[in-house]
Amino acid sequence: MAASLDDILTTQRNGVIAINNLGQKLALIEADLPCVCTNLAIIAAASFPATTSATVAASTTTLITAGTGRVFSVSIPVHAGSAQVYIYDSATTGGISATNLIYASLPSNAASFTPYQNVNLAYTSGIVLKTDAGMNFCVAYTAN
Repeated sequence: MAASLDDILTTQRNGVIAINNLGQKLALIEADLPCVCTNLAIIAAASFPATTSATVAASTTTLITAGTGRVFSVSIPVHAGSAQVYIYDSATTGGISATNLIYASLPSNAASFTPYQNVNLAYTSGIVLKTDAGMNFCVAYTAN
């Protein structure tokens, strides 16, 4: 039995409605994606036991750990002026350079500066923290 023109048009209309509904659902998912990613980062950080480093004092360079792993968060409770904090992927304090810099904070007088930042930074050699004058900070990390 051949389909009537009404059946064909109804099928096409239903297809258009389904595609429009799918587009709306995808738009909702896209709008929620930053929240989903943030929640996944929190879950991942909570799923792996993290160690909090000692607080590195102002104008100091300190080796936190050697080896591989991941830095999950950066906490900068004391900051002043346009000073910055730095995280290097290095096994020694003498081995730090621009090529193994994996994180640098925004100056504290920048509008987007926050004292606690979720990060997801892999390191392969170790963690070296370096501070400018007027700054101190610590990190939460997991060694492999």
